[in-house]
Amino acid sequence: MVMRKPIFCLALCFAACLAVRAQEAPQSPAEVKQTAEIPKGYEVGEKSVSPNGRFAILYPIRSGNDADLPPNLFVCLKPYSVLTRIGTEGGRWQGARDEPLAKWNGNSLVAIWVARKWGMEDLAIYEIEADEIKRIQPVWRQVRLLFDRDFKERFLKNYPDEKGSGVIFVSQVDVPGSKPEFEFKGRKLFLNLFADNKPNLSTGPHWTASLHAVWNLDKVDFDKVDFRPGKIELRPEE
Repeated sequence: MVMRKPIFCLALCFAACLAVRAQEAPQSPAEVKQTAEIPKGYEVGEKSVSPNGRFAILYPIRSGNDADLPPNLFVCLKPYSVLTRIGTEGGRWQGARDEPLAKWNGNSLVAIWVARKWGMEDLAIYEIEADEIKRIQPVWRQVRLLFDRDFKERFLKNYPDEKGSGVIFVSQVDVPGSKPEFEFKGRKLFLNLFADNKPNLSTGPHWTASLHAVWNLDKVDFDKVDFRPGKIELRPEE
């Protein structure tokens, strides 16, 4: 009987350890969708769930009249609460053009951006504390200032009639040797962005520029900015 007590205690400790680990293990998106009490007409974004399964983007379920879809929501799943609405227009269903996407850095930092036709837009970093948004870092606002300034001063000054073409961000992920448009490395965000005023290859004055920068999450500002104006050329009529 004396020998059985230590063995029994070890078994209890082992079982308790397994139970704690099971509770701490993050849920898969499928498990989250089954247990989260989300509003009717919404679904949890498959790739938007935080590593601990606590936060996610909600997408309205596509219906016959997509113009009347409710907005996308960034939420806490357990207990359910809305952290913020994403965008100022109607929502986008999962997989739609212009849908908001998320990339997590741990469980308290997430980058949320919009997937446009050619590339990304509206990148912001959300800091979460005590199940609430502590701060929003406006990365895209600073990015746009750099590109818009170059477009205006270097291009529109010589081609004022091209104002309507605008700055369009174009993904370069399929270009050999290219780097990710953005990626977290610790407390820093590395950016590699490219913009074009006519990515559809239309004729006339053509402008491009690129940015390689490092955003410091503690400073809420750039550590490094390498802005590279591209060559301005005239595309001939076919």
